[in-house]
Order: sequence, then structure tokens, then C-alpha cells
Amino acid sequence: MGGLVRGGWILEEPGRAPAALPWPGVCQARAPLGWYDSVAVRPRGAAGGLDGALAGVRAMAPAGERRARSTFSLANGSAGLDDYALTLARGDSLRAFGLDVMSGRRGAAAGFERSGRHLWGLRARATRGEQQFDANVAQRGTATQLAGLEEQAASGQSGTLGWRWLRGGTVWRAGFERGLDRHESFGGALERSEREAQETRFLAGGARASAGRLVDAQLQWTEATVKRIGNGAFARDARTLWGTARAELPAAGGRLELALGGGRLGGVDRWEVAPAATWRARGRGLDATIALEHDLAPVWADLAPGAAPFLQHSWIGTLGIATAGAGPWRARATLRAGRVHERALAERLPLEELWLRAGLRDESGTYDLALADGALEWQGRHAGAGLDGFGLAHRSSASAAGAPRADPDAGFRAWTGVRATLFGGDLGVALRGEAAGIGARVAGLAPPRRLPGYVTCAALCELTLGDAVIVVRARNLEDRPRPQSWIDSVTGLPALTGRRDLGLSLTWRLFN
Repeated sequence: MGGLVRGGWILEEPGRAPAALPWPGVCQARAPLGWYDSVAVRPRGAAGGLDGALAGVRAMAPAGERRARSTFSLANGSAGLDDYALTLARGDSLRAFGLDVMSGRRGAAAGFERSGRHLWGLRARATRGEQQFDANVAQRGTATQLAGLEEQAASGQSGTLGWRWLRGGTVWRAGFERGLDRHESFGGALERSEREAQETRFLAGGARASAGRLVDAQLQWTEATVKRIGNGAFARDARTLWGTARAELPAAGGRLELALGGGRLGGVDRWEVAPAATWRARGRGLDATIALEHDLAPVWADLAPGAAPFLQHSWIGTLGIATAGAGPWRARATLRAGRVHERALAERLPLEELWLRAGLRDESGTYDLALADGALEWQGRHAGAGLDGFGLAHRSSASAAGAPRADPDAGFRAWTGVRATLFGGDLGVALRGEAAGIGARVAGLAPPRRLPGYVTCAALCELTLGDAVIVVRARNLEDRPRPQSWIDSVTGLPALTGRRDLGLSLTWRLFN
């Protein structure tokens, strides 16, 4: 995922270049810089198939808080945690401007030594008559060191320009995106290696809405270059031309969305098509979803030694149902199942630069999966509780030669809490307890080692005073380290993470 999520903040550089993150996606995140209080993970729907992501991540602002003009956030905690973020915004229906700054650092903890990160961004929007123009630019960087002294330094810049012309029920749009990315790894037993990537993208399209129907078409051209200097040196580029056509219309008491994507995929030099269909309906207090999609993910850069470019492609079906309405009870259940061909495999390593330099390889044969997840939640006037979880069944026809099953087959999260207002509503107090657990996994040792499942507990206290929110959180109350699926180069054993963690954060929204 391209975004950074922490303490109510989602900070993502606009125009993130896929060349900087070349692995096939499980989920995609795309959001403007700013302050949000919730994150929702949902199926993408009929999107045209390119990039291979199965789900999308959407950030949501607090209800009724569109008048927010600035937000300040500060966090301190265990292991020298010191984060801050600031958003300034000003605008109206005709024009808007925003500035976002984030910086943070942390000391040694959970198999990691010191680490730091930063991000800044500018955004602007202007409307003239029926036309709207928008622009974004951002720069970000991060540096992290492991206990074995392996170190990663990464930085990147990106920007977008967009134009939209709305006239009646027709909208025309065009855009330009540019992203640069640089990764460097060194230290410990590593030979120094640098990775540089860049991507330029042009988009143009239009949509027409009429009588409850929508027709949308878009064409995009992409040019990307990735090269590595030093250990594992290579240089590759790709040019992709991809078009999508999408239609929405009433069907069987709901809405049917059909999409078809097609074009030439650079890097793998193949012409492909990717259909998708999604049907949604609401009735009797329930929302239902049925979807089938063909997803494509060309893998042409950051390949393992001896590996040739390949195309991961999959057919995925979705069945989902959820309660609709504003009652105290909410429930949802989703089943996603499908088959993946030429699945891309990567090393299970804690820093992206480490597994990028190790490279991706394709798994021969097929990979079948079925992922079920659900949730049940109750929200009363002064109390609430919830339970959500997932179960994963998967099988590879090449399991004997593939990577160990490092993913847990099941997991859950349960919570309960109370809240109250004091002093005439000036002070809000919320207390919450949480428990979360995952099933057994396998560490990539020789021979592979089974890692037992575990349950961990956390507690949270939230104080709301006017527009300021103070949160005190304690994680891993049992104070017990847990083995991870990646190997610590110092001990040669699964890395241990998860000591008790205490944190304090302040978020202050300033209006007008």
C-alpha cells in the first residue's frame, strides 16, 4: 500500500509511481494528503483489471467536519517515539489550497534499531466556470536500520496535474502524473546497492450520465524505468497503453457495473484484455454484492536472479452482504475466492528494499484461495462492542517448490468500550479494551519452522476537549515477545517483536 497510516493520519504522495512499487498489489491506497479518522477496505469493483489489486483502501473524514481548516497531531511513546504532523487548508467552492507536513522518528524496538521518516506536500484546486483544475506535489523519505545493521534509505517525489470539464451530464477529464523513487541498502553483510525508478503517466477520458445510467471511458499511457546500481545491477523500462470502458445501469432491482480493460502491457510485451462485472443491491435492510473480475499484474522489474518477466493473472469472485441503516447493530460477511496463475513470490523481509533487491519470481502452476471475513458490531448510547475476523484457505499446485506458508489461516479482533460526556458536554471520555489474535504461521528457515498462533491485548483511553483529542494507548499488555516470519540476521532465528508499547497522541483540529 502506498499510504502511511498512523494515529488518525493517512499521508500518501499523490501520483505515486507504480514503478516504485512494482509488486502485484493486494490492495491499493490513493488519497489526498489530509486528516481522516477512518479507513475502509473494500473490493475495487469493476475497475478494468490492470495492477492486479483485489481491494481498495478509502480514507474518510469525520462526519460534519468539512469546515476544518487545520489539524495538528503530536505523538510520543515507547522506544523514543516522536511524531508530529500539521495540515493547513483554506478554500471555498471555487478555489482551495493545502499544505501538509509530517515527520517522525523512533529508537530501537522489536528487531529494529533507529528509524525516521518525513513527508511534505502541497495541493491546490481552482474552478473557472464549468472547468476545474487541480495540482499536487509531495516529497517523502524514510530510513530504517535492523538489529543486524542492515539499513535502508528511501526517498521519492511525485506530482499530478488534473483538468475536468463538467457540462450537463457529461464530464471530460485529463491528467498528468510523474513519480520518482530512490532506494538504497547497505550495512551488515550487505553490499551497497541503489535502486532508482521513475514513471510518467498521461490519462484522458470522459463519462456521460443519463436516466440512471453511466458510461465511462479512459485511456492511459505509461512510461516507466527501473534500474539498480551495484549489487544485482540491471536496467529495464516499459511502455504501457491501456484503455478501459465502464457502464452502470439498473438491473434486477440493483445496479450492474460492467467494465472491460485492454491494451499492450509493457515489460512483458503482451496484448491483454480484462473483463469485470459487479452487481449491487439494497433491500430489506441489507446490502448485497456479487462480483467477478479478471486481474492482471505485469512483473518486469526487480526480478530474482535467472527470472524472466512474467504476467500474474487471476480470476476472483466475490459474494458480500452487510446490514444497511442506522440501527445499533451492524454486521457484514464477505467471501472472495479465485485462482491465480504465475503468482509472484517475494522474500519475507521486514524492509522493502531488502526483498526488492532479492527479487520477485513466478510460482509455476496455479494458486487457489478462498478468503472469508466478517464482522458484528453493536453501538449503544454509552457502550459498544465488536468482533471481526477472517479465515483463509489456500492451496498451491507447486507447494513443494513454493515458499513456506507464512500467512496465518485465521485471525480475529474483539473490542468493547464505554464512553461518557462530563461537565455539560465539554469533556468526552472513552475507554476501550481490545484483543487480537492470529493463527499459526511458518518461518522461512531450512527446514521451515512452525510458529504458533497467539493472542495479544491492548487498552485505550480517549479524552475529547473541544476540538482537541488526546489518546493514551497501551499495546501488548501481556508484555510477551512474539516470533515473526522473517529471520533476524544476528541470531539466525525468527525475529522477536511485540514488547509492551505505550503511546500518547494529541490531535487538535483548528477551525476557520
